[in-house]
Amino acid sequence: MASDNALKLLLVHDSFEEANRIVSLLRNANYRAESKHVDQEDVLSKLLQDKPWDLIIGQASNTKLPVKAIFSLIRRLNTDTPVILISDENRPQDIVEGLRLGAADVIPMDEDQHLLLVVARTRYDLEQRRRLRNFRRRYAESESRCERLLSSSVDAIAIVQEGTYLFVNDSYAQLFGHLEGDNMSCLPVLDTIAREDHPRLKEYLRPIEENEDIYAKHLTFTGITNDRIPVPIEARIAKVDYQGEPALEFLISREFLDGATSNLEGILTDDGNAISIQRDKVIEIINIAIRQAAQKHNSSIMLYITLDNYLNTLSEIGIQNTEQLISQLVEKINEENQQGFPFMRFKEDTFVMIMQSTGADAGLHYATHLCESIVASIFELEDRTYTLTLGIGATVISETVTTAEGCIDRALSALNELYQANDARFANGAKLYESEIGHEFCEEDLTDSARAMLEGKQFELFYQPVIPLQGTKEEFYEVLLHTKEGPQTTSLPENFIAKVFKTTVAAEIDRWVILEALKNLTETLKRAPNTRLFINISSQTICDEGFISWLKVALKASNLSPRQVIFQLREIDLARQFNRSVELISELSKINGDVALSHFGLAIEPMTLLHKLSVNYVKFDSVIIEKAYQSEESLEEVENLIGQLKGAEEKIIVPFVERADMIPTLWTCGVHYIQGHFLQPPSRQMDYDFNTDD
Repeated sequence: MASDNALKLLLVHDSFEEANRIVSLLRNANYRAESKHVDQEDVLSKLLQDKPWDLIIGQASNTKLPVKAIFSLIRRLNTDTPVILISDENRPQDIVEGLRLGAADVIPMDEDQHLLLVVARTRYDLEQRRRLRNFRRRYAESESRCERLLSSSVDAIAIVQEGTYLFVNDSYAQLFGHLEGDNMSCLPVLDTIAREDHPRLKEYLRPIEENEDIYAKHLTFTGITNDRIPVPIEARIAKVDYQGEPALEFLISREFLDGATSNLEGILTDDGNAISIQRDKVIEIINIAIRQAAQKHNSSIMLYITLDNYLNTLSEIGIQNTEQLISQLVEKINEENQQGFPFMRFKEDTFVMIMQSTGADAGLHYATHLCESIVASIFELEDRTYTLTLGIGATVISETVTTAEGCIDRALSALNELYQANDARFANGAKLYESEIGHEFCEEDLTDSARAMLEGKQFELFYQPVIPLQGTKEEFYEVLLHTKEGPQTTSLPENFIAKVFKTTVAAEIDRWVILEALKNLTETLKRAPNTRLFINISSQTICDEGFISWLKVALKASNLSPRQVIFQLREIDLARQFNRSVELISELSKINGDVALSHFGLAIEPMTLLHKLSVNYVKFDSVIIEKAYQSEESLEEVENLIGQLKGAEEKIIVPFVERADMIPTLWTCGVHYIQGHFLQPPSRQMDYDFNTDD
């Protein structure tokens, strides 16, 4: 229990008298209960969005506001408000159903002491979760700031508090005529700025409140050295925490110090330039919205806006014309954005809008209206007209969000559901992210769960054959990681394996997979001596400089040749870790090991990346093959890519083959290998009969 015993409580009960009795019970137990009685869904929605509540106590058999509606609303608003249900009868099925929906506990009526104990436990758990999120936010901010400072230590940096320099690095000090930073400590900032610029900077030199949000800005002014020599300055000013206190950071980039920013001034100072990609700035405004939600309960809506069929448009009309279309699209969205919400370009085909102080329903309504407005608009380019459609993933930025990356992942999850509903071809609509029932996994939870499952032997390997079309004696299988069925895995989030391979524990799992696969391969080779395995490795293993040394030891202990194993690297990981990937491929080549490029075809120019690498096999992404099933145009695109790969003398693998009539087409195109559930689903044994003629 918190030291002040305060408890902000919502009572969802048909009986006002029973609700009052519960409040009296809590007050007699020394809780300072601030309570509201609710019996309508719209009222509950408004209260949950107005401020944070510590607890909802609800009637399990409520007729005016059903229990399912309560949990649906909590997930929709993305709020961390625990629910305790009161059951009219002590029936196990009521308890099971309540816990399945997400209740903290289900208590029989008139079990007052039981209720008080559960309230104390639930409130303590909530306080721990709030503290944990606060620490994660502070950690994320500190990590981001330290990374920037370490990576840009050549920049001129000063920390200012109440108009006085607290910290100055040497680059900053030398710009103002001092030999080292210590000489400027405790010096008034105004003493280093020309008098005519004092009015513009005074607003940044006052005391700053801890909960006050100050957006980062680029300012130009004239600095004054200790010899009274004027120096033109262009600085980025942003709020930071310094030694636990709010302060301002003055950052003057190395490019400016070297005189290289004269042509960039317009870009740096133009906050309205939504055409240029501004990833860092997008992350910054999301982080500000996260802080507002945590400190002021001022929730926002983030819209992750993507342009449908961007790659097709790009290949059809070229990058210059595509950018002109995007420019017109931005103008149209700005017309609809009458409130002036921050709106910036995040990727080539993606924009982000932060709708400050906006509720979930209003945000989704706006996003849906925006999609309808765009699809009804005609975009003109030279003598042609175009119709564009958008896909928008929306998510509430509430107190439960700790990082910008997590916020983007939630919006992407909603957006992916839209694409899946339309056979991965387009979205043309908006969807609001709703959290899963029960505990929601963040990266730390995923890491802890994955490591515990690894130690508890809760993972297992499956093998799927990769079948030759052009004839070969080798028998290939891909190694696939699965979770064992059991009570430990029932609460895991969707796509758990894929999410785990974005965390730091991925490298440990990779090594476990390799050791288990080598062990099984040793036994299989006794009856099938031509067996070879495709093993997927994560980006963490790609970056692991000790991986090759470890692999040599593992192969030697298994008495296997490196030729028996082909390591699959994802296209996206190769693009992100290109230099290290080239080194790893070279190291594997030196020990006579092969490499496959998997998930091929998703990059804007897939062949460009491939030409820079030396791989032995290329496997298409399943999304590319799914599209080939849906239209002749997509099939022609796949055939064209296959032709380019054949010209580059690459061995081609096509996964996700789910129809017999596709096989002759792929054979005619010159595809070397195929894979799919239609041929044989993954199994625990390497037992496919490669001698069977279908």
